[in-house]
Amino acid sequence: MFDIGFWELALIGVVALLVVGPDRLPGLARTVGLWVGRIRRYVTTVRDDIEREIQADELKKLLEKPDELSALQDIVDETTGTISDAKKDFAGVEKDAEELMSGETTDRSGSSQTLGSVDETGADTLTPEAAATAIAEAASAPADVPAQAPDQTLDEAVQDTEPDERRSR
Repeated sequence: MFDIGFWELALIGVVALLVVGPDRLPGLARTVGLWVGRIRRYVTTVRDDIEREIQADELKKLLEKPDELSALQDIVDETTGTISDAKKDFAGVEKDAEELMSGETTDRSGSSQTLGSVDETGADTLTPEAAATAIAEAASAPADVPAQAPDQTLDEAVQDTEPDERRSR
């Protein structure tokens, strides 16, 4: 704003000291500081108001240009169509998975016997849905690994280390 350097401020301070005197200089400095603060706040408020008005004018100009809004509307419509297509595809996959799950037969071990379909050559092909089902069943099956008991309890381990500590002393 103003280009006032150190030496200009020092000169103003010396002149103020000579004119006002050392007794009233602190009060004058306080009053000047309050006024400078008020002026800065006022300038900041005016600047913010001007920026808000400029933004409002830009928005009004944007609304007056229907070409740009139609381009945005086209993008929104395209995105909405893509989302609806994805929902339909997901519903189809979900329906196929439910049909596959209801068409499976299980034996006594709980593993499914229908893992895929038979292609025109007569060979079994594994579908992704069937593979996912088989993996889920394998993960949920109980493990046949027995739990191992610890060799000794914590108290026994502590008692075993006590003589070693006494020996090291």
